[in-house]
Amino acid sequence: MLSDSSQSEEFHKSEYWKSKLLDFKAIVTLPDGRQRSNSLSGGERNRLVMRSGDGFVDRSLVSGVDCREDARSFSLLDYDNDGWVDIALASVNDKRLRLFRNRFGDLGAKGRVVEVSLQGANGDARVSQGFSNRDAVGAVLTVVTSKSKRAYRKSIGEGMAAQNSGRIRITLADEENLKSLSVRWPSGKVTKLEPLPDNKRIELFEGASQ
Repeated sequence: MLSDSSQSEEFHKSEYWKSKLLDFKAIVTLPDGRQRSNSLSGGERNRLVMRSGDGFVDRSLVSGVDCREDARSFSLLDYDNDGWVDIALASVNDKRLRLFRNRFGDLGAKGRVVEVSLQGANGDARVSQGFSNRDAVGAVLTVVTSKSKRAYRKSIGEGMAAQNSGRIRITLADEENLKSLSVRWPSGKVTKLEPLPDNKRIELFEGASQ
């Protein structure tokens, strides 16, 4: 309403035009001296949808991500290095940070995860026409397994002020094996790796003989 040019000149000169429509305090000091953040959340709950066979299943409630805080961003990482992807959830009010540990391994889930790290050859802050950026952002990793062929794109941004782990995670089902890896770097160069080492982590460097 304050920016509505269709209002009359009389209204623009009135006290209603000059007054605040909303007196909202983002930070509130509690009686014990602690400070609490307020938010304008409409009570929207977080959702976690997981693939199951040919479809998807809503696991929001059983996973715990269906919490009451005003969540702003999340990132995916394997903080305990057990091979299963965990979730870090950041909110604007209490609780500011929640860490959800993936317990599929504890529950007897089969399969494994192979993590792939990519590093471009440009170690300078300036843009290079011949080499990719150090973090290989924009690279496409093509994976061939004994059961499928997939492609992963390397990215770093994920929501508001959030960043996932830099490793690309390849999830393999029980008795599924990696056959080959191929990286198309942002520079246009291609790196292929075949046969593959039987490792949980694989590092690929642009321009290096693998």
